[in-house]
Amino acid sequence: MFDDESGPPEELSRWTGFLLNWVAAQAREAYEQVVAQVGLKPQHLGVLTQIRHGPMIQSRLSDRLQVFKPAMVTLVNELEAMGLAQRRPHPSDRRAVEVHILPAGLEKVQEVDRLSERASGEFFGPLTPEERQTLHDLLAKLAKDGPAGRRRIPR
Repeated sequence: MFDDESGPPEELSRWTGFLLNWVAAQAREAYEQVVAQVGLKPQHLGVLTQIRHGPMIQSRLSDRLQVFKPAMVTLVNELEAMGLAQRRPHPSDRRAVEVHILPAGLEKVQEVDRLSERASGEFFGPLTPEERQTLHDLLAKLAKDGPAGRRRIPR
């Protein structure tokens, strides 16, 4: 399957899981570099993306992004320190805190959108547009209906 040193070892390339892990590691590194260009981590971007169209209760963000609640507290603390998001009391539930995106947070999301477009073009360059869409559709199906979609973080 691979005839040079640029890909994974051929004897391992027969396993789809190994190939998926190999490509995912490369994609993760490339994506982290893109997000880092605007001073964020992918987890920060996840939070900002979830609240870009309206506030969300912090505990719901943890559930939605499958992040331990104490880790979410840290992420929101960091976003607040950067001036990208803000916690506010929930209007009707005194126990809940909502996380709101600030204008600077929206700007960061838009900036990552632009940078991601270019980086995706480079990373997925060997694939035709149809192959990219097929890959996306298959990964989305696995993320939703496969074991990854059923994975839940303990509270």
